[in-house]
Amino acid sequence: MKQSYVQWIRQFIGHQTFISTGTGAVIRDEQGRILLQKRSDVRLWGFPGGGQELGERIDETLRREVREEVGLDVEPTRLIGVRTSPRYNIIFPNGDQVQPCVVLFECRVVGGELKKDGDEVLDVGWFRFDELPTLTRNTAAAIPLLKGFRGEALFDRESDYLSNGHSETGIASYLHWLRGHVGHAKIIIPGTAGLIRDEHGRMLLQKRRDNNLWGFPGGIMELGESAPEAVRREVREEVGLDVTPQRLIGLYTSPKFDRVYPNGDETQLFISFFACQVNGGELKAQEEEVLDIGWFDADHLPPMVTCCEAKAHDAQIFSGEAFWR
Repeated sequence: MKQSYVQWIRQFIGHQTFISTGTGAVIRDEQGRILLQKRSDVRLWGFPGGGQELGERIDETLRREVREEVGLDVEPTRLIGVRTSPRYNIIFPNGDQVQPCVVLFECRVVGGELKKDGDEVLDVGWFRFDELPTLTRNTAAAIPLLKGFRGEALFDRESDYLSNGHSETGIASYLHWLRGHVGHAKIIIPGTAGLIRDEHGRMLLQKRRDNNLWGFPGGIMELGESAPEAVRREVREEVGLDVTPQRLIGLYTSPKFDRVYPNGDETQLFISFFACQVNGGELKAQEEEVLDIGWFDADHLPPMVTCCEAKAHDAQIFSGEAFWR
């Protein structure tokens, strides 16, 4: 059996906390009931789904996990929300600690036959909201998302960053800490980016020092930090503005956005892209990472990072429902 990404990471970091990207499927029957599965590890109920593997888009993770766990072939129809808050960190029975970064999709069934896998899943069943079984904490927290979902993707809006760039584990930089264990090997890194427009509708871009290409302000999540808080911090650090994320435009997880940095580090990105409102601050480029900043019309964009080209396209056609690329 092929070693999973999580198993590979665990051989370097042991039980320590890392940010695990994954997905959950909301599948309804003709009566509007939702499909849940009883997990064998914690013996509680949750949505079908699981962790992302290297080389997978998050929607590919969704299809694979649902097929493996409950026997159904599904297609995602809408992105319901992204849960990244560290308040939902998990400690598994074996001691493994995880900060989950989970994408919840509304799905339609296109084939297969409902059955439990017998390994990870003890039981499966259809449930109304007024007859839910005992749920995992993260599933219970996601139920209000389902009830409040009206087509526009939801996300954690509370400020969950714990203290001045340090997580509760005392790690100052998640990426540097993880690189200290795995070296230059390819890893999945969750990050954020912000769309900021001026009064003329132009988009704010920054020219990166590492590759001389332009992109949206943003960066990597830290342990103990939610994605919305990460975009606030990164925008403040890189271009000097104080912002509030207002809408989730899209999620960018495709391996075609993978990056190999000048030092040899290989990264598969998992980027949440938010439309942001400016609340204050003063526009100023951070000299360490940013060569230049500027406002650009969609029809006159400079040479951009591949992932940011996709974001710019989506920003122009965004009408409420979040994209996944």
